Amino acid sequence: MHITLILTMTVISVGTLTVAALPSVAAESDDKQKAISELKSLEDPTILLPRIWLDSEWNKFRDDSITLEETLGGLWAWRLSADQEWAVRVKIPVTMYFAGDTDDVSNRTALGDIKVATGTAFRLSKTLRAGSGIELRMPSGTDDTLSDNTWRLQEFGTIAWDITPWLTLSPTFEHNHSVVEQSGASPKHFLELYFPATILLPDDWAVTLRYETKFDFQNDNAQTHSAKFQVAKRLDAMPLGLALSVEKPLESGDEKDFQINFLSTYYLPSR
Repeated sequence: MHITLILTMTVISVGTLTVAALPSVAAESDDKQKAISELKSLEDPTILLPRIWLDSEWNKFRDDSITLEETLGGLWAWRLSADQEWAVRVKIPVTMYFAGDTDDVSNRTALGDIKVATGTAFRLSKTLRAGSGIELRMPSGTDDTLSDNTWRLQEFGTIAWDITPWLTLSPTFEHNHSVVEQSGASPKHFLELYFPATILLPDDWAVTLRYETKFDFQNDNAQTHSAKFQVAKRLDAMPLGLALSVEKPLESGDEKDFQINFLSTYYLPSR
């Protein structure tokens, strides 16, 4: 009888400890999934997470000129159903231009063109998502030489596929065309295709390899190519993500030598 009582008490104790541990295990699992979604969202527009970010972009050109663009961005998202979300995105850039050895051109700093976008994303299955939207670029720049000087629309779309728990492909298209040109600006009409592969690593790290091609319909359908490498880290102490990327044109005659971006993202509380 004593043995039976001891066994009964042991089973009850183990069961109590197991039930008490379930909430912490569930919370840990939720945090892990949130970190995974945040890392994927950097190159996957179908993952709509509310967030604000600062993107520091440095462009080095072959004439030794440099542009440094600081872009403050924000995305707000709402769930429409169990499998659909909708979001609004705003980007406000400030551009600094350094002439280098370029003759008759001075250094300058100005507000860039503001971009406002809206879009939606659908979960088609456990591993497949799709999204699309439209962005308006406004000629709000305070310096005509740094502004695009066009009202431009961009239609974009993405298909994202989680091939494995650690590998995601998210091919994306962006079709850009100006609707109104100002200050003698040339019309813009081009298509950009992106093919990123995001690989999740241990300890909330990720790397992305991306190939990009551009078709310029205003320039005899000229096609250009570039490659991008990105490494990202989601911090444990706070909902903050950091990412560093390098992009390089693949044509020797391209006017841009390379592009470096440093992105810091603060993720807002989930809905």
